[in-house]
Amino acid sequence: MNRHTHRLSRVIHEKPFCICQAASVLSIFHNDIIAYVLNLSIVLGQFSVIFNLAYFKNFGYNEIIFKFFMLKELPKIYNPKDVEDSIYKKWEESGFFNPDNLDTKKDAKNYCISMPPPNVTGVLHMGHSAMLAIEDILTRHHRMKGDRTLWLPGTDHAAIATQTKVEKILKEEGINRHELGREKFLERVKKFAQESHDTIEGQIKKMGSSCDWSREAYTLDETRTKAVRSVFKMMYDDGLIYRGDRVVNWCPRCHSTLADDEVEYKEQKTKLYWIKYGPFVLATTRPETKLGDTAVAVHPSDKRYKDMIGKKYNIPGVLGDFEITVVGDRSVDSEFGSGAIKVTPAHSMVDSEIAERHNLPARKIINEDGKMMDNCGKYAGMTTKEARKEIVKDMEKMNLIDRVDEKYDNKLSICYRCDTPIEPLPSLQWFIDVNKKIPSRDNKTIKELSVEAVKSGVFGREKINIYPERFEKNYFHWMNDLKDWCISRQILFGHQIPVWYKDKEDITSVLFLRHGQTDWNVKSIMQGRKETDINETGRKQSEEKIDIVKEFNPDIIISSPLRRTLDSAKIVANDEFKVVTDERIIERSYGEIEGLHVSEIQKKFPEAESFTREGGGTPYLIKAPGVETYRQVFDRIEDFLKDIAKKYKGKRVVVMSHTDPLDMSEAIIEGLPWKDAIGSWHDNGRIAKFLIKNEKDELVCGKDFNNSQNIYVGIDKPKGKRWVQDTDTLDTWFSSGLWTFSTLASSPEQIKIENGKLVIDSDDFRNFHPTNVLETGYDILFFWIARMIIMTTYAIEDIPFQDVYLHGLVLDEKGKKMSKSKGNTIDPLEMIEKYGTDATRLSLVIGSTPGNDTKLSEEKIAGYRNFTNKLWNISRFIIGSRELKEEKLDDKNLTLADKWILGKMKNLIEDIDKDIEEYKFSQAGEKLREFTWNDFADWYLETSKFEENKQEKDIILVMILKDLLKLWHPFIPFVTEEIWGQMNNGDLLMIEKWPDNSFYKDIEGSSDNEFEKVIDIISAIRNARAENKIEPAKKVEAIIYAGKNLDLIKSQKILIKSLKTGIENLEIKKSGKIPEQAIKIVENGAEIYLIGAIDKEKEKKRTMKEIENLEKYIKGIENKLKNKVFAERAPKAVVKTEKDNLKNSEEKLKELKNI
Repeated sequence: MNRHTHRLSRVIHEKPFCICQAASVLSIFHNDIIAYVLNLSIVLGQFSVIFNLAYFKNFGYNEIIFKFFMLKELPKIYNPKDVEDSIYKKWEESGFFNPDNLDTKKDAKNYCISMPPPNVTGVLHMGHSAMLAIEDILTRHHRMKGDRTLWLPGTDHAAIATQTKVEKILKEEGINRHELGREKFLERVKKFAQESHDTIEGQIKKMGSSCDWSREAYTLDETRTKAVRSVFKMMYDDGLIYRGDRVVNWCPRCHSTLADDEVEYKEQKTKLYWIKYGPFVLATTRPETKLGDTAVAVHPSDKRYKDMIGKKYNIPGVLGDFEITVVGDRSVDSEFGSGAIKVTPAHSMVDSEIAERHNLPARKIINEDGKMMDNCGKYAGMTTKEARKEIVKDMEKMNLIDRVDEKYDNKLSICYRCDTPIEPLPSLQWFIDVNKKIPSRDNKTIKELSVEAVKSGVFGREKINIYPERFEKNYFHWMNDLKDWCISRQILFGHQIPVWYKDKEDITSVLFLRHGQTDWNVKSIMQGRKETDINETGRKQSEEKIDIVKEFNPDIIISSPLRRTLDSAKIVANDEFKVVTDERIIERSYGEIEGLHVSEIQKKFPEAESFTREGGGTPYLIKAPGVETYRQVFDRIEDFLKDIAKKYKGKRVVVMSHTDPLDMSEAIIEGLPWKDAIGSWHDNGRIAKFLIKNEKDELVCGKDFNNSQNIYVGIDKPKGKRWVQDTDTLDTWFSSGLWTFSTLASSPEQIKIENGKLVIDSDDFRNFHPTNVLETGYDILFFWIARMIIMTTYAIEDIPFQDVYLHGLVLDEKGKKMSKSKGNTIDPLEMIEKYGTDATRLSLVIGSTPGNDTKLSEEKIAGYRNFTNKLWNISRFIIGSRELKEEKLDDKNLTLADKWILGKMKNLIEDIDKDIEEYKFSQAGEKLREFTWNDFADWYLETSKFEENKQEKDIILVMILKDLLKLWHPFIPFVTEEIWGQMNNGDLLMIEKWPDNSFYKDIEGSSDNEFEKVIDIISAIRNARAENKIEPAKKVEAIIYAGKNLDLIKSQKILIKSLKTGIENLEIKKSGKIPEQAIKIVENGAEIYLIGAIDKEKEKKRTMKEIENLEKYIKGIENKLKNKVFAERAPKAVVKTEKDNLKNSEEKLKELKNI
């Protein structure tokens, strides 16, 4: 309590009658005094003051009591934590997030935004927060404009990310997904996804998001599943979806494919090896891939190699010589290195395309674990990194290394999810053909339709607009380079591909497995038919095959009778499938050498004939004393295969056996000489599927497992037995590509295929599609936006949205990308807890522009917390000292300041509405902040304390506060809703009508800027005092020679004296004598003299400094106006403003020089 309040309190206690008389008299000059006395009296318990005031002011008792209770005082401090959760709950319970509950006109416009679905496993970060803030601004604005507004929320199942997180949890529990089995594992994933969903939903609500939760969608729910399967079937029927064996981006850690744009690139310094390659010297960062080379490519016009094109050469290698073909290909850069490149078709996207163009063979040498395959000799089983090291050593010994660049700049391809280096390799996958003509779509490709949608428009729609426009070029570039889209993923969680297979009646499907590892395998001890047990690694190898066997769904598992195979068979059977044994698939007999190490065998039986594949690795014994021959093994295995092909016709069989019997099985099925198959099953983890058929007791074999089956593609599982669904799942972007239209169906029954087109039979779809805008980060342009355009234009022959607004990345205050490892992340939830949601939202919106990254710091957020407090204090002042009832404004009794603020408000309403419609959110926020803090608070509120038309002032202050709260509401919904509620306005602010500026337009003189001149004069006086270091408390005298503005300045004398200018006596004349020892100020043609404030010499220096600054300013404007680009491209209004500024500045300069 300050000393004035303390004194007043004593008087109220001791002489309540006298204080009422004084308050009554003083209120002639300032009506706020009554409010102040009333409030303080109630606090002190002096209720008799109310009645005494009624007597002195000629109020009825009811009226004075009404005045008190209407003069409500807001709490001194706005604490977001105290109100935000309860306000959001009130919004939700109102039901007004749902457009069906809004009181809209029948002819109201429909407005819809589909929320980009955050990952169900995700947590809110600043990028999400920016997206939510912007979309909520649009949603609240259109709702208040009277549009039928829907903001539809949802989450994405995020297949790879979700499965990976659950696998990590299981690992901490000491188990893995193979031990759980597919069904139980998926149950764990779904449970985790639901728990995570509840978390992200709560965080979205924390941001104040006014989305319709009753319509929430999930990319993996029943309705979206119907949409996904329907579109897959349509594309398959149109020949757009096909299954092919192509080189794909493979992540060895995720064990799945990745789309091209899911591959990220990491800058690194690495070694560039220049290798001697027959007649060439070639450069490579991966010498290990030399084992898979089949060609050398040169540019066809390169004179150095022109005569070599088409010829074959034997190239020395670490596993012996191999043959390559020289091809001429225009993709080769003849300026890079030696102008010749080695071609590894199986392990490079670029090389694969070269191979396709020249019909080159491919040789796969790296498996799905990122390890060298069995055909790599002594390097088999090594990681590519390990193999590189060993191969380089061997090449150096052979003098095949020409030189090495130690610090070569290279971009390493990594998985966008786990940062594991990508391994391009051939794999049987599902693809979308982006270049196939579609007869039902005007014979256009999906690529062509998607380009047209953004370039000129399709299906009678206007073109899709991308903000900022420069990203359209990026979109077209990406579309033009788009290759067939790999849509299959080798993970369990997600939309399982809607394709079912059924074995043909006369074919037996066989899945061959090798037993798990034993200690003797590790030690290279010959096992033969000796009984050994699988070790821990072997047990894990078998467990990892449980899901594979379950998905294969065998009728029987046939195992070798040896313990290591039988135990492995029982593990993979997992108590679900019958296991039997067969002596014919027992391991090869090694007689008396069983139990010996390989080195011991060579010493004891030096005459034993051995064979080593690819010039390295463990020797395979072909002949040794008492050892079963490979021919004998071959014969018994052939007999076994004939038998099961006959006995299990039309059924599925798992065979669990050993290296040699499996080698011979492969030789028989592949039609190879038995010697060529030796060593094929060296890997304990290997799996192979084959088809066999018994025709007239002859074995007919085929290795194309799926193409020899009946295939069904559809929405539901086909009728009948033994149909097995494809185990792969769809790329997440396939389902999210259908997001805008699939989310407008509330049940699977509303999704249908009619005449080759997807139909969504719902009112929501008819009302809200295409959606109005998609707002998201620019980094997801190709991941998602392009795919939505592709899928929507194809599936429903429409565009998904009319506009695309791209926000930038949210960086730290130094412009660095936020990351946990750097410790520079800003958690939006922590900021909300500390500073409130409104401050967090404003910090993400103001200062950001479309497509550009935004710097963010905690200091910036704290700054906007200060602004919300400012708005609270402005409202507190108005609410606490004025009646809030609406009254008609008397235009005749308005001051210059009144007309000025009303004119400002008229323009503000127009500007904010236009800026939001044009996605200029930062500009709108800046204008609102400038008006609120500067025009309204610093000027008009202060003015209202000194001008006499109190009734008009009260009406204007309340009216502008209400409209200002409406304008601010989309940006800062919580504090505005709280203030609105404190004003006893009844309905929620979120459904109030957007301000109508027609009232402000009707006030005569509201567009005049005369009051700006008064503001300039007052500001100039304040600045002069500050520059001359005149203490605020010091009073000065002033003379103003107003010239042509005499009447204007005289009319505003009370404000010029009162608004923090420190002027005690003010004299205003048209002109007069220049006083000595005075500070001279020139502003708007008026000369202002502050008398007795400073010495003459100091004033002269200040004036010269002002002249210098003004001259620089004038020169800058002149240069801008001389600039042809500015003159031609800048809006006329901007050019006019610059010319006016130049004219005014030149006049002011002239006046200053005349001092």
